[in-house]
Order: sequence, then structure tokens, then C-alpha cells
Amino acid sequence: MKCLRYVLLGLCICLLSLTMAATPCYAAKQVIFRYGLFEQSLPVADLRKYADTQQVSSDLRSFLNFFNREQVHEFHQALQVKMSLELAALDKVLNTERAKEILSGVSQGIARRDKAGVQALSAAVIQGANSQDGLSVVSFLEAYPSERLVINVPAALNIGAMLNLSPTETPPKDNLSSTPLWQLEVEYQKFATQGKQFSACLFGDSVTAELGNKLGNGTFNFALDGLSGISLVEQLRLLIPTKIRCEKAAIAIGGNDAWYGLSNEFFANKLQESISLVRSLGSRQIFLIPAFYSTPAASLDPTISATNPSVDKINVVMNQVAIKNNIPFELQEVQSLNQNGALKDNLSSEDGAHLNNEGINIYRQALLKILSQ
Repeated sequence: MKCLRYVLLGLCICLLSLTMAATPCYAAKQVIFRYGLFEQSLPVADLRKYADTQQVSSDLRSFLNFFNREQVHEFHQALQVKMSLELAALDKVLNTERAKEILSGVSQGIARRDKAGVQALSAAVIQGANSQDGLSVVSFLEAYPSERLVINVPAALNIGAMLNLSPTETPPKDNLSSTPLWQLEVEYQKFATQGKQFSACLFGDSVTAELGNKLGNGTFNFALDGLSGISLVEQLRLLIPTKIRCEKAAIAIGGNDAWYGLSNEFFANKLQESISLVRSLGSRQIFLIPAFYSTPAASLDPTISATNPSVDKINVVMNQVAIKNNIPFELQEVQSLNQNGALKDNLSSEDGAHLNNEGINIYRQALLKILSQ
């Protein structure tokens, strides 16, 4: 099921590199998954209704019956991802070799009789990004310039491997800076923020990335899935030459560092380096956000997250680094998300390692309060 999610989500996320194309004369009405002689057809309108209301049509129900509860949740979560993107930045990313390679690879997962796969994807991404809610799986499908979008499953399964979307090690390692998708995401951030000044910048992992750019005008969220102190340093080194300026900055990492098994000393050194790099962006105030806990159940699953006791240890190190640098360690402001050293079940997503909508809103309000200091 994760492969299916990667196929759909990858079609949108990894195509940040596309620019304006001809307005499509069709819109996809059916998305078809083809595996040899087997085909499963889904009306795009049913996916829209499911994404917006969780109402399940008969066609969609027969499709979801192949998967377990967790996989169905993952599918629905993939449909919820919405990205607000700057077209000027997309235009610049298009001209990078990395983007061209990814686009070519993704096009192999779409079965077409003609050779216009790349152009069709380009048109769908731009039209989807121009939609009211931004680029999502559904807005991409609705904008695809053909009545049928046929996904060749065997070919499409290679997309996840090409983009390194699915970790194969337990626990995983932070090799983000070598993955095409991470490189493309940072490339987009560089083009979108070059030479600009922000009142506040966020740097963090997937929990902070879930906020999107919803902290108000003049802020930018640089958070990326899977980020640890290792990849944060690499990200900052790539951003600094673009001459962006951040008056304030919040650094929210640690959970993945615990999950990746980084030693306390190594993590402290990377966090210290990150603080120094953020200061070079002109930040007068820097706030450290403690590493996020997972639910008790997720804490016991090494394929999902670090154990909560290991997160405790990481937070002790973060506090020590904060004291050394005379910067706030904002433990109290996010404490309402937790109970007894774990993420509250009623504020967690299905996997237990991320926040649901209520949790995201609480975290957002906490960050607004922190950054207003």
C-alpha cells in the first residue's frame, strides 16, 4: 500500500520542477491502476469526495477492501497533502538537471499511447498548483489533460525506489542529502526565498513540515520530512549562499536524531553547528523546540519512531546546548501535546508519530506565541 501512496504522492511532490504549459482541453475523469491484465478503475470525483468528506463510493470501497486499516489511513492522508507553491520558483527549478531526471523517471509510470507523457504531467502539475487549494494528488488528477490517467503499476513502483521514499533499514539512516527528492525540495526552497527577508523561519522535521506556511505573512517553513541534525546542517549550507535573512528562527529537530541512533555528543555538535549557521542568516533570536514524542504504542515500534526514553535523552542534550548558547528551550510551550512522557493519543495521527489536525493547531498556536517574544 505504501508503494501506491508513493506512486500517487510522488506524481505531485516530485514534479515541483514544472512550469507553465498549455491549458489542458480535458480533465481526468478516471484514474486506472494497471498491473498486467488486471485493471482497477476509480472515478476522480470519488477521490475528491473521499478526500474532502471521507465518504466512500461503491467503486472506491471495492478498491479499499484490498488494504488494511492502516493502509487505508495512509491513502487518505496522501490525499490530504496540499502544497502552496510559487510559480516563479517552479520555473527556475525546471531548468535544473535534477528536476529533468526526476520528471523523466516519473513519466515512466504513466501509460500513454503517444509520447506526450512529460507534457501532460507538466500541464497537470501547473494547473493543479493554480487550483484554490494548491497542488495535491486530487488537484493533479483533476487537471491531467486526458479523460483517463493510466498508472502502469510495475513501472510506477520504481518511482519510490528512485526517490528513496521508503526506508529499507530499521532504524533508518539520515541519507537525505543524497536523495533526489530532498535535493529538489531544497532547490525549490532556494529559488523561493533567494534574497528575501523573513520575520521568522522554521527549521524542522516532518511534524513541523505539516504546518505548511501557515504562520502568517513574512514567515517561511523550511521543515522537511526525515530531517535530523545531519541533514539540517546540509540544508543550511545550501541556503546560506542565497542570502536569505531570518529575523527570528525556530529549530525543531531531535526526534529523528533519536530514531537514527545518533550519539549525544554527535547530536550536540550538529545542533551547535546548526545554531551557528542560522545565526549567519541574521537571526537575532533563535528558539529550540524540543524533540517530539510519539504515542506509547508507536514508541515501541522501531519502524515508526524512536522510543520515548531516547527522545527524553535527546531533549536533555538540547537543553544543555540551549543553556550553552543562552537561547530558549521552549519545553513548556509544547507540553500540552504530551502526557506522561508520550504524545497524547487524541492529538496523534494514525501512525502515532505525527499530529492530527487538532494537534497541529495546538502546535501552531504554540509557535506563534514563541515567535511573538
